[in-house]
Amino acid sequence: MTVHGDPTGNPHGVPIAHGHVVARVRGLAFSYGESRRAALDGVDIDVHAGEVLVLEGPSGGGKSTLLRAMAGLVPDFHGGRVSGSVEVAGRDALGLTPADLGGAAGMVFQDPEAQAVMGTVERDVAFGPSNAGLPADEIMRRVTQALADADATHLRDRRIDTLSSGERQRVAIAGVLAREPRLLLLDEPTSQLDAAAAASLAATLRRLADRGTAVVVAEHRAERVRPIADRIVAVCCGQVGPAADEEIPPPVTEPCRTTAPPAARMEQVVAAHGDRGVLRGASLALVPGRVTALVGPNGSGKTTLLRALAGLHCPDAGRVLLGDDDVSALPPEARFPRLGLLPQDPGRHLLTETVADEIGVALRSLGITGDDADRRVREAAGALDLDGMLQRHPLDLSVGERERVALASIIVAAPRVLVLDEPTRGMDPERKRSLARLIRQRAADGAAVLVATHDGPFAVAAADEVLQMVDGDAVPTGLPPTALLTA
Repeated sequence: MTVHGDPTGNPHGVPIAHGHVVARVRGLAFSYGESRRAALDGVDIDVHAGEVLVLEGPSGGGKSTLLRAMAGLVPDFHGGRVSGSVEVAGRDALGLTPADLGGAAGMVFQDPEAQAVMGTVERDVAFGPSNAGLPADEIMRRVTQALADADATHLRDRRIDTLSSGERQRVAIAGVLAREPRLLLLDEPTSQLDAAAAASLAATLRRLADRGTAVVVAEHRAERVRPIADRIVAVCCGQVGPAADEEIPPPVTEPCRTTAPPAARMEQVVAAHGDRGVLRGASLALVPGRVTALVGPNGSGKTTLLRALAGLHCPDAGRVLLGDDDVSALPPEARFPRLGLLPQDPGRHLLTETVADEIGVALRSLGITGDDADRRVREAAGALDLDGMLQRHPLDLSVGERERVALASIIVAAPRVLVLDEPTRGMDPERKRSLARLIRQRAADGAAVLVATHDGPFAVAAADEVLQMVDGDAVPTGLPPTALLTA
């Protein structure tokens, strides 16, 4: 049953039909570092054994910070100013480290790339129960069950560095599930999962709750987790309140028609990770004025294709062309600024101390300075609603905000080929609509845009055509982007 309303546990006056309180938050206020801006401002909320609580709200509204507080990371790991109280399984989460909380709370972060600690999947998933000193047979039982629950059994023998981001997300989820925490905290857990994996994870979370685990999920892909929720609350401006019921449909876009020659092409590209073939004769053409969505299951080769196009993965055969120039053997910097790539984990590539400096890095590399550079930085920041963040440190921002900073640092150089890998991670619905409009405008200005995504509504709002990864090739679906809503 889904109920919306009072976040403290009694929506519309109806008692929650669940177990005891696992986590109790009272009067929680927190600011990062020396910031005067409150990330959380007087939060009161209870989480009960056996329930799925879904947190919704805008990027930067405080969802991740609330999860971190319940995981014992605030203020121990992040520093900053804190007041109020957080109890998890009767223990003071603000006064203890995550290690001190033991198996009471486990958290899956927004950036699974940073969560792996071991070189192989099995060892990484076993890390938590091994550190708890469990017997070997119990560790293996938990690893097997967690991998099955995370739909990652087929990845058990793989090396972490050969996984796609979606596969890494599954492994990160399995690693936390193997600890069997009483409070399970997940931050955007479906952001990089295909539809089948997201549905499987939702079913797993429901089963875990039904067995007594308290589950809290912060998620912008509301349609993926609302069906399993017992409660849904909104977190906005550091405060908690009732969630809205309505879903705003994405804007409908008219297909763009153009006869211009391709701005970028791939011809029969073959690429592998070690001895595992990924691209098997992949071909595509990106035309100025058009937005192309690239879809397919986790591990099907979407990211490898984008990296080969951008020069980050050297093909074993085939050609990559920008215009009429064969750039197959050229490094990424030789393809810039004609081509700009936004990777799946842009937060790992932020280099400077302020957002303004970060956006201006590309311009400085091109020798553009002074008033012209300042103007272009302001324009790029304004296009992504970053005007008020120009003097903030990029690593103080939410994942969605970092995504926007990284994108601004690319579009500021006005690439003619814009390549985006899962660009909506950490973005709320309104930010996604804004990003779709921005992409459409870039295409209208003459750019060719390729977007790899699992986000069907976003693809509908942004794309003119859809390619699907099939047996290592990018194959036209022949269907309009709206077909992704029912796929």
